[in-house]
Amino acid sequence: MASQLASGDLISDRYASALYDLAAEKKAVDPVLTDLSNLKNILKDNKELNLVIKSPLIPSPDKLNIFESLLKKINANELTNTFLKVIEKNKRFSNLASIITQFIKINSHKRGDVLAGITSADELNDDQKNNITNQLKNILGDKLLLSFDVDKNIMGGLIVKVGSKMIDTSLANKINKLRIAMKGA
Repeated sequence: MASQLASGDLISDRYASALYDLAAEKKAVDPVLTDLSNLKNILKDNKELNLVIKSPLIPSPDKLNIFESLLKKINANELTNTFLKVIEKNKRFSNLASIITQFIKINSHKRGDVLAGITSADELNDDQKNNITNQLKNILGDKLLLSFDVDKNIMGGLIVKVGSKMIDTSLANKINKLRIAMKGA
């Protein structure tokens, strides 16, 4: 399982790097980034579409047709269209979400941005998001890109991830630490 995950990450890295290099060469990084961000949001909001792209029962040409119609609606860059055709040809639609994530990371790294992920048990309101953003910008600088996620399993608190560092103030983590301490007592 771990080797499959590593292999999938490696594949996504290669496709994302190749797309980024080609987009940079054609001076189309921003339009491709916009297209991929739109696709990522569509995939995030549409669970059925996620199931379709991961299903081995649905042929790749059918998946491509779905995405071509989506790309027409968002007036996507030609490079994005061509890239999806390459993914279809190589039967890599199941890696699409990961490729998009890697492309965004590569772009942020090249621009010198700092990526931070905030996970909370409930959806944060705008004031809470602004407060967290301002606090982190004071620590990490202005080139900060935040993503906010919700995970009910953490029960409360926050998990902040910046690069390979993580601050876990979640209730689930505190309960787990208490459980470990009680076993040792």
